[in-house]
Amino acid sequence: MKEKSKSEKKRSSISLVYLFLKHYIAGNNRYGIHSPFVYNLLTGCIYNKTLPGEFQAIEEQRKKLEKDNRTIEINDLGSKKDKEIEVVNKHCRTISGIAKKSLKSRRQAFLLYRLAKYFECKNILELGTCFGITASYLSMARPDTVVNTIEGCPQIAGVANTVFGSLGGMNIRLHVGDIDELLLPVLNDPGSPDLVFFDANHTKQATLSYFNIILGYIKESTVLIIDDIHWSKGMEDAWKEICSNDMVSVTVDLFYMGLVFFRKGLSKENFVIRY
Repeated sequence: MKEKSKSEKKRSSISLVYLFLKHYIAGNNRYGIHSPFVYNLLTGCIYNKTLPGEFQAIEEQRKKLEKDNRTIEINDLGSKKDKEIEVVNKHCRTISGIAKKSLKSRRQAFLLYRLAKYFECKNILELGTCFGITASYLSMARPDTVVNTIEGCPQIAGVANTVFGSLGGMNIRLHVGDIDELLLPVLNDPGSPDLVFFDANHTKQATLSYFNIILGYIKESTVLIIDDIHWSKGMEDAWKEICSNDMVSVTVDLFYMGLVFFRKGLSKENFVIRY
């Protein structure tokens, strides 16, 4: 586990609730948005929350993971909520403890599904597989394409592989190893991504490093999804730097995650949205 600076520590639950309330008060819904692109995104995708029954198999896998008390040895290269996960000994965690603390909720995973479907993404990349729940949602959204996902811990990747096998996720390619070493090779094959989901090393330095590498491969239609943008001061600072980047046109702050767009012809603006 890498040493974290003071700014990289997860904010307390009370601080996050306070920030969420500020976000909610300051935020807009679709009716306060004057950008046609963002209005259509909210109406046709983000606020379209009818949950299909086809996700039942994925959610059954989630339930199994949350009840699985087996322990696995962790070789975690990131900083994701590690201290909150149930500790069995110095190097082991329960599968249930990791699942309860680190998996995206059904609501958030379904949003990823809708985004991939709405933008008809053909080349999807996920940084941080965990147990494969979000990759499975992305896979279901675009079964005719390939979802590449990178996981730093071999033991966690092994559990994810079992999940993929149970769900028949034949269009998922799992890459195991350090993202710093794997990101460029994965980006080079098959090339410019349509969607990238950042859910790995939740530090300012790592997030900006991944972002700057991916900038060399984006196209106008690429959408980046940054997880936990208010999780720590470091992540919030990284989000602000990403929003101010000259190549970025529109950003959407949903509090739990942020969306980044590079489309030409859009006025540069960060939209704070109630979700």
